[in-house]
Amino acid sequence: MANKFIGLLSLVILSSCSGVKNYSNAYGVTIDQQSYIKVLGKRRYMAHDPISLIFNGTYKDSVLIPVPSFSDGTIKGESIPTKKGYYSYSGSLMIKGDYLKISLLVNNTDDNKQQDYSWNGEYKLFLIENKNRNSKKN
Repeated sequence: MANKFIGLLSLVILSSCSGVKNYSNAYGVTIDQQSYIKVLGKRRYMAHDPISLIFNGTYKDSVLIPVPSFSDGTIKGESIPTKKGYYSYSGSLMIKGDYLKISLLVNNTDDNKQQDYSWNGEYKLFLIENKNRNSKKN
């Protein structure tokens, strides 16, 4: 009986992680004169019971990471601005041509530990047209 329970528990845990991934492309965008790296991926909905955990779906998500520029080089995580009340970063972002590597840690001050950033990975970087939030379309 215990082996069946452990097997079922293992299946639930493994299935809860499936379907989560970061897409391979990243985008450099400038909005109102601020440069950002935008990465996209799939995330799982939060499950609050074992049945939802098994049958839970995924959704598309994205994040905008503010950067000083899209020039080749390394951007230290400590230099990435965060909003008041949000965790800061350590680690780095590295840009070399159209190659982007995100290697950030989230400084979790509530639990006094650093956690891997869920958007870490290697990406192909595409620069896209500048955006202005206040511009009117004709």
